[in-house]
Amino acid sequence: MTTAAYPYAVADLADASTLVRFGCQPRLRPLAIPQYRDLLQRYRLDGPFREAVDAYADGLDLDVMEAHQAEGLILHPREGSWLSYRLKDHPKLGVKDRLVLGLAHVAIAARAYPTAAGLEEEGIERVSITEVDDFLRRLTDRLREAAVDADGLAVPHPELQAAWRLYAKLPPSRPTATGRLSESSTQRVIKEALDWLVEQGMAYRADELGPGHYRLAHRFRVQVREAAASAAFTVLCDLRRAHLVEED
Repeated sequence: MTTAAYPYAVADLADASTLVRFGCQPRLRPLAIPQYRDLLQRYRLDGPFREAVDAYADGLDLDVMEAHQAEGLILHPREGSWLSYRLKDHPKLGVKDRLVLGLAHVAIAARAYPTAAGLEEEGIERVSITEVDDFLRRLTDRLREAAVDADGLAVPHPELQAAWRLYAKLPPSRPTATGRLSESSTQRVIKEALDWLVEQGMAYRADELGPGHYRLAHRFRVQVREAAASAAFTVLCDLRRAHLVEED
């Protein structure tokens, strides 16, 4: 009878699972947590340890996208994973609400990263609620034009078309009696999208720049790169680039 030899010590496996646990808490920053910082450094330099971490993440239906010195282990749940988040999983959102909120998320990404080069750079991008709202409202006519091709036939992006039509019907901002934005305003929807990114460690509030301003983290750029082939993102980026050319 022979005894199989495992390539990893128990302590190594424990360290690998700890690093993945840190990565599953996207608001943690390794520079503030010595153990996280050290495990991240080990992931980058130690091949066998990196394989153990990748295997542990794989078992959880996660892909390791990047080991970033400042933002930590960036994980991406695979489509259909029990860890993935979908707008339809939101218990309080109806179909129309999901369409508009989804459009807001795509618009934030397209506003910040309209080009392939922008998705590869590591510069900090800043957006504000009003900028994203103005961006979408300026593109309403362009989106209407993009809904048909040169022969006048409908372009097959029904969800995008339904989303911008719903968006165009909402007022930009409707303050409540307490001074907060009304739930039925587009700026409230954009704020909800940006605040969700903050909760996921993909954005930071930048109140020093003015009310409703945010900084987008590198973690958000990585996630956008993963979804950059989506039809809605492609359409909005094309329109955003065309608008930038006109501004020049």
